[in-house]
Amino acid sequence: MKIQLIATLLLVGSLHANATTLQRLSVAEMTDQATAIVRAKVHSCAAAFRGSLIYTTCTLSVIERWKGAPANTVAISIPGGTVGTQRQTFSGTPTLNPGDEQIFFLWTGRSGITQVMGLSQGVLTLEKTANGQVYATRTPTSERMLDHTGRPVADEGVDVLLEDFKSSVLSRIELKAKQ
Repeated sequence: MKIQLIATLLLVGSLHANATTLQRLSVAEMTDQATAIVRAKVHSCAAAFRGSLIYTTCTLSVIERWKGAPANTVAISIPGGTVGTQRQTFSGTPTLNPGDEQIFFLWTGRSGITQVMGLSQGVLTLEKTANGQVYATRTPTSERMLDHTGRPVADEGVDVLLEDFKSSVLSRIELKAKQ
C-alpha cells in the first residue's frame, strides 16, 4: 500500500512537471503488493473524463489468474487518453491495444478502481520466438526512476521465458501465503 501511495503521489506531482518520476518496483515487490496478477487479452479501451483528468478504462479478458479473486474479465484505469478533441498524456503509462495479450500486475484501491502497479512497470508483453518459445518482456523505461530510499536508479526491464516467469511469480505468492 505504501508503494502504491508513493507511486500515486509521484503521478499527481508529475501532472505539474514535464517528466514523470517512478519508484522502481521489483517483480517480487509487485507480486507482494498486487491485489491481482493476470495473463489477459486487452478486449476494449475507452477514455472518459474524471473531473479534469482523462482516464482510459480497458476491459481485459482473463486467460489465467495467478493471484486474486476469480473473474473472466477485469476493468483497469490508466491515466490519459483522448475524449473528443482533448488529449492528455502522462509519461510512464502503458499503451494498451485491443487484441494484445499481456501479463498485468494490478492493484485495486479503496475506491474500487483497479490500476496497473507502477504504471508501465506492471505490464509485460508476451513475445513468441521463431522456435515457439514465449517470453515475458518489458523494455526499460526512459522515465526517471528512484529506489525506495529516493536515490536515482536505472530501469533494467524484463526479458524471461514465460514459464520461468510464471513459476517465479507463483512461487513468491506461495511463499508469502505460508508466512
